[in-house]
Amino acid sequence: PLDELIKQCGMCHGPDGNSVAPVNPSIAGMTKEYFKHTFDAYRNDGRKSEMMKMFVHTLNEEQTDGLASFYEKQKFIPRKQEYDSNKATKGKELHDKYCDKCHEDAGRITENNYGFLAGQWTPYLKKVIQDYLDKKRNAPPMMITKLKKMEENHGKESIDLLMHYYASLQ
Repeated sequence: PLDELIKQCGMCHGPDGNSVAPVNPSIAGMTKEYFKHTFDAYRNDGRKSEMMKMFVHTLNEEQTDGLASFYEKQKFIPRKQEYDSNKATKGKELHDKYCDKCHEDAGRITENNYGFLAGQWTPYLKKVIQDYLDKKRNAPPMMITKLKKMEENHGKESIDLLMHYYASLQ
């Protein structure tokens, strides 16, 4: 039953999809389309996680749809995190220049079905960005180009500055 699957998801992502563990993303409020896209990525090795891969392979389409519908209806709660306001200001400038075209509205989920940035756990986001750069996770080529250009123009600390900005959006 769906309740049992939600309980399983909740062990890592929180009972309502708002993760309490900084290494796990909050998935509350994720659109049904993005949720299903994410599951397909785990099924087809576009995202690496043995636990998620095993889990998604146990689900049929009806179960996946049920989970997607459940999490789409949940309210995303930005995670309270420490941040440096000076770094957050610099991070906002970087976001506006390099990220805003796809992750508009400060990186909140959009009709374009990109994931949460604003208020998402920054340890998780940092790992995801590194996975993109290390080609451990598929990303649109333009995103890789922009991340590399940002690092080239603003140094390795630029990703950290972005994390302070996203953490500030509580």
